[in-house]
Amino acid sequence: MTNEQKLFAAYRADRQGHDIEGFRLEALPHLSRYLPHSDCADAEALLCFSRLSAGQEARQIREQIDYFEARGQDFEWKLYGLEEPGALKQLLEAQGFVADEPELFMLYPLLEPLLESTPAKASATAGLSAALPAGVSLRRLVDPQDLDDVLQVQAQIWGRDFEWLRAKLAASLGKPEEMSMFCAYADGQPIGTGWTDYPPGSRFPELHGGAVLPAWRGRGVYSALFELRFIEARARGFEWMAVDASLMSRPILEAIGFKPICPTWPMRYRARP
Repeated sequence: MTNEQKLFAAYRADRQGHDIEGFRLEALPHLSRYLPHSDCADAEALLCFSRLSAGQEARQIREQIDYFEARGQDFEWKLYGLEEPGALKQLLEAQGFVADEPELFMLYPLLEPLLESTPAKASATAGLSAALPAGVSLRRLVDPQDLDDVLQVQAQIWGRDFEWLRAKLAASLGKPEEMSMFCAYADGQPIGTGWTDYPPGSRFPELHGGAVLPAWRGRGVYSALFELRFIEARARGFEWMAVDASLMSRPILEAIGFKPICPTWPMRYRARP
């Protein structure tokens, strides 16, 4: 077993039974199924950490399709490249799933120091801000009203509405031991976001929402948002930080010191009425 396989096995064992804020977990024999509490039309269900039976893969995939079509609900099947069977992506596509842009599951060793190439070297918000462009500041968000700024940045970057995410993030903001969120501002306007989930009992905090508007990329904002979260996660005593890196984030994260583990795809299925 390679080191990447060992790390993924540890992550999978750690996370496959954890609750996700805003979702109800159904631990099925062959996968973990998360059903959203929200009635928002854009709220998707989530399947992950699949462990399908050899020779029964097509039938078990079909069972999930039938379940969600009966509910009239779209869903995502999160697929990791180290999961068995190796042809699961092709099996899902054969039954109507469409893969979003591939991502890369990466882990960061929090016990190692940041690389010297990281633009922000301070251990406090003031020091980080000093390394940023003039007029740019970082702020920790605690008020649900500030989620307008976060959702605005995400919508501009990805070109779709993220209103369905508001309730989940608002609930998480009320539990600082489980989530911390930061936003970058340029002259008072939101330009970048990033938050960290700390699932109760998990050894792997996870980065989400790391994104910066195109006009502000390459100027240290993304790295500063990461370092704030790095400092916090290490101070909390964690060893590894996890992230699903987009194509635009991967080079930055590799330069910082993230270790590639395996590709991952959000496989989406649009349920017919």
